[in-house]
Amino acid sequence: MNKSGIVIRLAIVIAFTAVIVGLITTQLFYRFTFLNEQALGKQSINQLYNTVSPTASIASYLGDKELAKEVVNGLISNDVITSAAIKTDTLMVKSDNYRQTTDTLEFVLFSPFQKERQVGVLFVKANEEYLGAKANKISATNAFVVAIEALIITIISILVTYYVITRPILSIGKALHSTSPGTSERIDKPVSHQHSEIGQLTDDVNDLLAKAEQQMLREKSLRNEVQVLETRFRMLFENATSAIVLVEPQGDILLYNDTFEKLIEQLKLPLKKNYGNFLQDLFIMKKDLHEQIQIAFANNESATAELELISYQDEKIWVQVVVTLLVTDDFQENYQITLHDISKRKQQITLLDQKANYDGLTHLLNRQAAEHHLKQLTLTQKPFALIMMDLNDFKPINDIFGHDAGDELLIHVSSQLLKSLRKADVLSRWGGDEFVIILPNSSKEEVINVCAKLATKLSKPLHLSQHDKSVSVTASMGVSFYPDDQVELLELIRSADNAMYQVKKEKSINNELYLAFTSDIVNSDNDSKR
Repeated sequence: MNKSGIVIRLAIVIAFTAVIVGLITTQLFYRFTFLNEQALGKQSINQLYNTVSPTASIASYLGDKELAKEVVNGLISNDVITSAAIKTDTLMVKSDNYRQTTDTLEFVLFSPFQKERQVGVLFVKANEEYLGAKANKISATNAFVVAIEALIITIISILVTYYVITRPILSIGKALHSTSPGTSERIDKPVSHQHSEIGQLTDDVNDLLAKAEQQMLREKSLRNEVQVLETRFRMLFENATSAIVLVEPQGDILLYNDTFEKLIEQLKLPLKKNYGNFLQDLFIMKKDLHEQIQIAFANNESATAELELISYQDEKIWVQVVVTLLVTDDFQENYQITLHDISKRKQQITLLDQKANYDGLTHLLNRQAAEHHLKQLTLTQKPFALIMMDLNDFKPINDIFGHDAGDELLIHVSSQLLKSLRKADVLSRWGGDEFVIILPNSSKEEVINVCAKLATKLSKPLHLSQHDKSVSVTASMGVSFYPDDQVELLELIRSADNAMYQVKKEKSINNELYLAFTSDIVNSDNDSKR
């Protein structure tokens, strides 16, 4: 039996209570009985006095010593009296062991003929030892009886409590212990407690088991759904064509898929646990990444950016970065970073840009791109020099040796022109054998120097291997300055073009350098008009 079980504990509590109550009750009963027996002893002495009072009064009245002695002897023959004495004015009769003490009882003796006349005194000493022993015996007997009754009541209380309360509760507890939550098992209600509190407790427990069964069935169903969703999500996550990474705010990687690992291998980088905040160490333009993320998060949006990855191979890899803030149930912030490979799209855009903005033969900016660049300069009002260039004697070479030779010569001219320009200068093929050169923030002297270099480079002959012939060309150049000569772009281009054709027509300006400035042409026209 379980030492901590409710039966043992209840029995101990009842027994302990019974012992405490029994001790207190027996002590009180013992004291009460003892005092009661003491009172009965004194009452017996009073009764003896009432019995011998007439005789003692006569003996005292007559002064009869013998009669008084008989009264004294009769009194001490009783167990409740140890000594006695009768005292009058002329007589003193007492028992042999009589000693007057403070506890000696005194009874006044009156004349048998005159009830109010005192004729003597009867002294009686109670047998305290006898009375105490008798009182103790009776009290002990009564206390023992009370203790036995308390023991019997305790045993009966324990048995009744066990069979009426404890046993049904133990039965319910045992049944509950063997019942599996979530099943259809229920606890049987005790027969004797169909309508009692224990029966109600059984009903409540069964209701609780029913709710637990429903809850567990619901949780089981939800768990199955979660497992299915988790399987699908893992399949989606692992087989995603885009790299997906879950990182902490400090940059530590919590989770990544196979595509991310393959991307790291493609970049020829080591796979690490941390690549900085938002994987910034993987990107060339880290600052752009942070700016895009800060702007998006400030508007409670996901951050999106198109950036180039750091790579230790020749092929450039561009990705679209999508950064999403995720907050868990315990308010922990993480970031989901998705990297979509857009390298092919970037290549296609680059090719389209090449086709749209670059000349297919010389790979220089075409006329459309040059016009766009000129518009941007005029919108920002940045000063520049515009050079319109047309090749001299190109048509005869193209007609004599063919278009392939003409194309080869144009490519040669383009490379020579690029070698003569500064980094900030812009060179474009305007069309046919015409070229446009843009020199930002250049003075007239600087333009002359650049044009001289261009003429020198153009004079270098080109050997046509197919024809075993060397050819060379010169160029006519017209220059306009923005905003000094013209403010409107079309007028600026027209002015430079007019100056260029004026040079081409005269074929000799500025010491055999085929160069003319718009301002010089205008001044010359003004002088001729005068």
